[in-house]
Amino acid sequence: MRGDEKDLVGKVAVVTGAASGIGRALAGALRAAGAEVVLADRDEQRLAGAAGELDAQGVVVDVSRCADMRRLGDEVMERHGRVDLVVNNAGIARIAPFEELSSADWERTLGVNLWGTVHGMRVFLPLLERSGGDGFLVNTASIAGVRNGPGLSAYSASKFGVVTLTETVAQELAGSGSRVGVGVVLPARVRTGMTGHAGAGTPGVLEAEDVARTVLEGIRCRDLYIVTHPEALESVRERHRRIEAAFEAAADRESGT
Repeated sequence: MRGDEKDLVGKVAVVTGAASGIGRALAGALRAAGAEVVLADRDEQRLAGAAGELDAQGVVVDVSRCADMRRLGDEVMERHGRVDLVVNNAGIARIAPFEELSSADWERTLGVNLWGTVHGMRVFLPLLERSGGDGFLVNTASIAGVRNGPGLSAYSASKFGVVTLTETVAQELAGSGSRVGVGVVLPARVRTGMTGHAGAGTPGVLEAEDVARTVLEGIRCRDLYIVTHPEALESVRERHRRIEAAFEAAADRESGT
């Protein structure tokens, strides 16, 4: 661990999609590290269970609704008076060929994955600034946000959006002299509700708790890119090579070679 184990003690952290999967594991890891955690999720029953287990505040929220996120921000500030860390983690996956995806599939996927992140950033970045200190905001994207594949058109479109949104805001915050930072998580295969078919011990599939530990380290180090599956690098390089080859071919055509 590169960070100070005590640096999260007493910090107020908000995690969306916190009733299960990575969000639940991360909320637990933050609580164990001494943070005051606010769990947000649209599944009221699971949320109540997770909040009870962690002795933490739970707020029922649909991240795709801006009004819900504003209410979440208001409740956090009313109860705690500040916020130090926000994890926009809520996400869904609709994996199917492009021609099988309905307008509703697209709207829901973009609504939760991309618009949910936009709403979270619009609500909480000003609150992090107002709270002073070195606030940090993390967006959970996916390895599908930096590479692509069959069946991932809606999911990848949403996650590519989350990645570039985070990168752009990171540049803007640095340019403004803000002490608030942002990061993006790029997990590959994780055994969660979205990938429950993957059994424990399957090669390349991590448990949510393993991902949570990596994310916690990335938060402590204020990393822009939080990578959980370093073995996926070659597939990312392959996409970049195809892009570079296209630019080189265009340059060759322009020069007449």
